Amino acid sequence: MTGWERHGDAPPNFGRPTGSYAPPPEDRPPRSRRARRADAARARSRTRRRAVRVTALGAVLAAGAGAGIVLAPADLARTVPVDGSERITVVPAAADTYVSREKPDSARGTHAVVTAAAWPDWHTEGYLAFTVPSTAAPFRSANLELTLERDANIPDRVELRELSGGWSEHETTWRNRPNAGRRLAEVPLAADGTDGRVTIDVSRWVDGPGKYAFALVNSQEHTSVRFRAGETAAGPRLVLSPDAPAATPAPSASSAPSPSPTASSAAPPQTRDAAPAPAPPSRAPSEPAAGGGEKKKTDVRTMCGVSLEVDRGQTHLEALAEAERRYGRLDMVRQFYPGKPGDWPGRFGDELGKRPTVVSFKMNPREILSGKHDDEMARWFAEAPDDRDVYWVYYHEPEDNIADGHFTAADYRAAWRRLGKLADRADNPRLKATLVLMSWSLEAESRRNWRDYYPGRDVIDVLGWDTYNLAKDRYQTPDEMYSKVLQVSEEENLPFGVAETGAHLIPGDNGAKRAAWLRSMTRYLEQKDALWVAYFDLDWPTGDFRLLDAPSIDAWNDFC
Repeated sequence: MTGWERHGDAPPNFGRPTGSYAPPPEDRPPRSRRARRADAARARSRTRRRAVRVTALGAVLAAGAGAGIVLAPADLARTVPVDGSERITVVPAAADTYVSREKPDSARGTHAVVTAAAWPDWHTEGYLAFTVPSTAAPFRSANLELTLERDANIPDRVELRELSGGWSEHETTWRNRPNAGRRLAEVPLAADGTDGRVTIDVSRWVDGPGKYAFALVNSQEHTSVRFRAGETAAGPRLVLSPDAPAATPAPSASSAPSPSPTASSAAPPQTRDAAPAPAPPSRAPSEPAAGGGEKKKTDVRTMCGVSLEVDRGQTHLEALAEAERRYGRLDMVRQFYPGKPGDWPGRFGDELGKRPTVVSFKMNPREILSGKHDDEMARWFAEAPDDRDVYWVYYHEPEDNIADGHFTAADYRAAWRRLGKLADRADNPRLKATLVLMSWSLEAESRRNWRDYYPGRDVIDVLGWDTYNLAKDRYQTPDEMYSKVLQVSEEENLPFGVAETGAHLIPGDNGAKRAAWLRSMTRYLEQKDALWVAYFDLDWPTGDFRLLDAPSIDAWNDFC
């Protein structure tokens, strides 16, 4: 089921069997995105000090005659003894950001990536700043270490340039960007197989205490490189060592004299705050899972939303206001488009504030694969908000359409891949590719295989499910309704949300039993770390799911 804009679509399939399809081969990404999602979650949930701060490296740094050390978190760059008197110093970035030519007034210092892109309609430059403190141990070599956020569509090499002029990661835009000056090195980007780490010898330019800044510039068309930013545990860092630098330094296109320690000072800010992304209200960490297993902990509550009924003559904002009068402020809003998505800020204008949105749109896969919509969809992704999470959904619930021959499962998966590449060009980590399927497709009676519709983990960020109480004379337990959803989501290592859920009143219930079911269901999904739950508050041909009785309204109001 969608929302108020089905425009003639068939009612939801609650139980009629359809044909089965042979599952396609699994699409596996070159590298898992699990760490990327965890990094983004950490960045949203904490305020970080970024003067000259060491992150928890979680890795052994070799030094001297094969000796190793592990650096623990600290608020200042730390020097650690190695082989008796020799010491190394690790300095995380004091500031990092990137700017976009196509969004010249957008500051992106709170993003979890630093990018250098050269798409036809999306160009970015990345900036890094470091402050080597006077307390750093004497060093002979300096290596800049970066971690690839992904290795798809990357250029063969990226330019490291000198960066002059003052700048602030939270205020720098394309219009006021510093000058990316002379080219210091051309850095090959073939990952060395160790967690995507890229190491650049910068010993010629980092030679003592002071402030240093670099630009990352990409001139290879149709490519983009994304490095993890300081908002993550694998952000940029300088490793200063007493060992002599390698005999052959990083390839340099212009061998100029070494600048003084402050020649490329960027005057980075002395503190760095986490992204001011809006977060839903906090809740206590989850209890350990039943059976003694340790359940992962989270510090944000599951977001509440509804599918809205927009009456004739009513605006979307009026429908939203009416829903919030009944349920309280909604944490997220679901938007539906029967065809191409509308221009931002969408159906609700700026009234959403910075609330996350789950936005669905539908276009025939064959049209997408023809390239007909490439330009407008690339522009739509590029103009999407970057101050909130946007869960974009291509053709939710495609199962019945595929069974009815409107298009094939192979075309659907291929269309997802094409759209995913267009979305990647935007370099916006707040864009979340979200596949929404019927949980009925996980039932044996459906004679379906959900992987028929799944383009793979390298495309999808979030799994969304439409799940309803299918029993006519009782309310199913949450485990009956959602256990298969959880199993699939856990197997794929992907976060999940419930895009639609609901139950009509069973015979003899005045709402008290449904209210108890609602409380049980939302408590269960919170414990399982669902990102969001949207109730299907509509009167539909298969049943009236609206919450019209006081007990049900109170139950959903308490959750919201």
